[in-house]
Amino acid sequence: MRSLAALIKNSLLDLDIKVNVTVRQKRKELHVLLESTYFGDRELLVETIGKCLVDLDKNLEAARIYTFLFGQPLPQWVEKIDLDLDKIASNDKEKKDFSSEKSGANLESNIETTLCDRFIVCGLGSLGQHSVFNLKKFAYGEYEVKICAINKIQPEIMELDNFTELLDEPIILGDCRRTEVLLKAGIHNCRAILLVTSNENVNIETAISARRLNPNVHIVVRSSRLNLNQLLKDQLGSFVALDPVELPAASFAVAGLGEGSLGLFQIGDRKLRVVECRVEADNYRFLKTPAHLLHKKQSRLLSIADLNPDRLFFQWHPDTMVEVGDKIAYIEYVENEFATFGNSQLELVEPIRQSNFQSLRNILQLLKKLASPVFWQSRWNQIVSWFRAERSRRLILWGIIIAILLLVISSAVLLMNVPNISLQKAISTSVILLLGGYGDVFGGLGGEDQVPLWLMLFCILITLISLLFVLGVIGLLADRILSSKFEFFKRSLPLPARDHIVIIGFGRLGQRVADLLFKLQIPIVIVSENPHDCDLATKVPWFTGNIIEELAKTNLAKAKSILTVTDDQMLNLEAALLARDAAKKIDRQMNLAIRTYDRYFSENLAELLPNSQSFCAYALSAEAFAGAAFGENMLSLFRLNQRTVLVAEYIISKNDTLVGKNLSQISYGYTVVPIYLKTARPKADGHNEVYMPSDDEVMNVGDRLTILASISGLRRIELGNLHLPKRWQLRAKPPLNSSVLLDAGNKLKNISGCDLELARRFMESLPAAIELPMYDTQAHRLGQALMRLLPIKIYPL
Repeated sequence: MRSLAALIKNSLLDLDIKVNVTVRQKRKELHVLLESTYFGDRELLVETIGKCLVDLDKNLEAARIYTFLFGQPLPQWVEKIDLDLDKIASNDKEKKDFSSEKSGANLESNIETTLCDRFIVCGLGSLGQHSVFNLKKFAYGEYEVKICAINKIQPEIMELDNFTELLDEPIILGDCRRTEVLLKAGIHNCRAILLVTSNENVNIETAISARRLNPNVHIVVRSSRLNLNQLLKDQLGSFVALDPVELPAASFAVAGLGEGSLGLFQIGDRKLRVVECRVEADNYRFLKTPAHLLHKKQSRLLSIADLNPDRLFFQWHPDTMVEVGDKIAYIEYVENEFATFGNSQLELVEPIRQSNFQSLRNILQLLKKLASPVFWQSRWNQIVSWFRAERSRRLILWGIIIAILLLVISSAVLLMNVPNISLQKAISTSVILLLGGYGDVFGGLGGEDQVPLWLMLFCILITLISLLFVLGVIGLLADRILSSKFEFFKRSLPLPARDHIVIIGFGRLGQRVADLLFKLQIPIVIVSENPHDCDLATKVPWFTGNIIEELAKTNLAKAKSILTVTDDQMLNLEAALLARDAAKKIDRQMNLAIRTYDRYFSENLAELLPNSQSFCAYALSAEAFAGAAFGENMLSLFRLNQRTVLVAEYIISKNDTLVGKNLSQISYGYTVVPIYLKTARPKADGHNEVYMPSDDEVMNVGDRLTILASISGLRRIELGNLHLPKRWQLRAKPPLNSSVLLDAGNKLKNISGCDLELARRFMESLPAAIELPMYDTQAHRLGQALMRLLPIKIYPL
């Protein structure tokens, strides 16, 4: 091998390439390690080395060339040459650039026998059908998922094609609260029961009945009663309650925020957000930064979508540089109630307080305007238009006119026919008559003998007319004020001038979305068919009535986003189209989020309105219900790269597939992102909570781990199916200072996940080589950590 190394070195010197050459034989492969500062043309270098391999042992099948820059532990690129029996099949070379290698996609199944879990789904509405569909996604290889469904009647609408084929038994028709129905469905031998009917009372009653029949069954309930849910969880055990309205609320809220926001949720006392953006030339936070350096304590890179759209997370190699135009997603935690989302100064349709000099100048301008006849003409036109706008206003106007006429007529009649009455007395008497004071009037005239009979009848007539018209109009005004619940006072709230979010519909979902956005200090305007008694009624502009008519009052064209969350998906579509057309007229872009109840309708909307987001709330929530059926707690969800990402919480149990694995193996093996870890035992510093935990953390029984994962990621964890790691060879030489060997052994154990005793023995026997199963990011971190302590080379086999 030394002669071959010298031959390769001399051959490359003829090309003016100075290298250190090491040749190793590994089984039927030859490994050629080159170390230099310059390698010249890659194809020429490979061709030159190939010529040196002509007279090799015929038992060798392939040769691998690894090129290292001086001082770097990882190869810059790798070249594989297949060797024929007698000659080099140079034309059949397999080339691959190490910087663009992807982690293997093959799954290693640890299941040797057929496994089967049974589930019962009660309620086959939209949520129930989508829950069945997502439960079936967990079936993989020899692991089977069998589902039995219970519904009171035969479902009228099947939202999924061939839905009955997803069930292993015919639909059981009956009341799921009945013992005989649950026994027929197999409650005694099922792993979990999902109670997702539209009646929460039925769900709770069935949960109690199911627990009585099977003390070990895991119960997932559709319920929005927070206090009752917590009490039942404490009483029943193995119980999870989810609200299908609460789960997608954050998705609607972040759709309104725009600016690339994908998810908002809280874990412990920290608030986290997921952001997606396209890297611009002035984005110095990410531009030209290697992917591994974006793995920080306060934020974490999730996705560079353009590299490998088939993978949800970790599509990059650790040395991949973020370039202009890359579409990236990251998670970070933020402070101050997400105040950074809001505008620093909210522009309102309301005059801003001005200086004294400006106020004086405005007063002079106002006096000049009042002296102009044009001003009064425009005011008159406004008054006329105001009265013509509504019928009740016209009635008020006629009431005022009749009151004035009756006042004039009665005052003149009294002045001319009552002896010794003054003008002032006649007017005051007429006012009293108009207010219904007939008896008081005659008492004040000094006797009935001084007043003719016809005048008394005239006064009675004036009083009756005033009761019919004047007091009737006053009653109309009072009724209008009471029926609108003092809407006059609420409308005094200023309306945002631009970049506000209009929420259409104020049902349970609308209330939750509005509450989230208000806490984020985002300017919002609410439009609903009916008024609601809630805290927001006096804090944000609110319009009630016909939704399409009221939209015009919300400064629609200049809104930042429109969130249509009513219970009528056609009304949601109509409002969204009106908003888009209003924005187009002034050449503005607007974010649209549309609530739907049909998955296929959502897909069609995506083609009709490509820049909008349509959410089938039950389809989103169903993925969380399916994940919860396997024992995990679902905290939130959001959409990334056209897929649903679940925020799942694991409590590590004794037989869990996560026990004993470090977070590198969990992250890259299962393709999930750990974002929070609470250890069962405090660490040396006294803390047991870590946000964005290190890849070196090892899972123990009792630990609580929160991750971002898709349904497929949860399935891999459930089955223990890791992506196969690569085999890496680590070659190390003795360090100048032997005192670093202990630290080096600890780093080898922590990063690679190997046994501590094995790592110590390796460090004590240097120079030596060791093979380690690791993922690309693990190997990169190990190389970076050990190169500071001792001379090493690490490369894939």
